Amino acid sequence: MKKPNEEIEDQLWFEDRLKDAMTQFDAVHAPKVPSLQQFEALVDDHKQEMKKRLWKELLLFWLIACFILGLMLWVLDRNVVWFAILQICIAVGGISFVTMRFRRRKVSTWKS
Repeated sequence: MKKPNEEIEDQLWFEDRLKDAMTQFDAVHAPKVPSLQQFEALVDDHKQEMKKRLWKELLLFWLIACFILGLMLWVLDRNVVWFAILQICIAVGGISFVTMRFRRRKVSTWKS
């Protein structure tokens, strides 16, 4: 353990030799903090971009859903057997997809 005099001497040595260099280093490498207006503008821009992206994704979802619904109704109108086969294939695919995702998540949870 250092004595109080040694700590004071160390502090004085540090101030004599390195304080100017450290102050200069801090001044050069200190991050510039943006103003509050810049942060608010950044947040507003991000919100607007997210809204546009979400509306585009919603529109794409509705278009795909309408296409799939129309296709399924068309298949139902043409042939009931093919409609049933298509529904069974979709159900089996969905169940297998969910099972694989759940199993993968459960295994990764146990590993960590």
